[in-house]
Amino acid sequence: MSTPSTPSTPSAESTPAPATEQPEATEQPETTEATEQPEATESPVQAAPPSRYSLGTFPNMFRSMFVIGLFVLALVAVVPRITQVQRPAVDAAGKASQVAAQTAWPVQLPQGLGEGWVPTVATYAPGTEKVPTFTTVWTTPSGADIALKQAVGATQGWVARSVDDGEAAGTVTVSGRAFERFVASDAGQVAYVVRGEGARGLTLVASGTAPEDELKAFVAALARVTPAAGVTPTPSTTTG
Repeated sequence: MSTPSTPSTPSAESTPAPATEQPEATEQPETTEATEQPEATESPVQAAPPSRYSLGTFPNMFRSMFVIGLFVLALVAVVPRITQVQRPAVDAAGKASQVAAQTAWPVQLPQGLGEGWVPTVATYAPGTEKVPTFTTVWTTPSGADIALKQAVGATQGWVARSVDDGEAAGTVTVSGRAFERFVASDAGQVAYVVRGEGARGLTLVASGTAPEDELKAFVAALARVTPAAGVTPTPSTTTG
């Protein structure tokens, strides 16, 4: 007899494992507010009373200005002051002799002026309106200046510029010589002028801010210079 077959045991269905529940997050207790620190008690410091000097009262300012004024006066008394610039003397006589020989002009220069008269400029160059001009400048005993300009063939513009556009103020006679007198009031300048006769005549202008008695002494001392030896006259400047 055949043995009845034993029914096969059905395979057990795999049952999914139940999901493990996550424990709820434990709420963190709220942070407690920081404990307030008791305020430090500072010991009171007594402020120093303000200085009376810092209050800026009128007597204090007056005293300060007085002290500063004394200090400034002391400096002024100690520091040397220069009233004018001293210019070195030049050889005006030597330059005049050379110009006289070069141009054949009857160049004039003051002679025997004495102490206190110092020539500081001596030049020969084109002047106003390109007129060749021999110029010397002298420091007077009073500390002022007198300029002497000489030119042959001087124009009216040259004369006007040489007298600093001064106004005619008559004539003056010095040592028997007549000069035209010009006054430039704005510049405080007086000028004496002798005009040359004709195109070959030598015109002289002596002008400056010196006292007029010094100007008269200056023109009274004018005398013709001796031309330098060995200098050949320039053809363009020779007055035949």
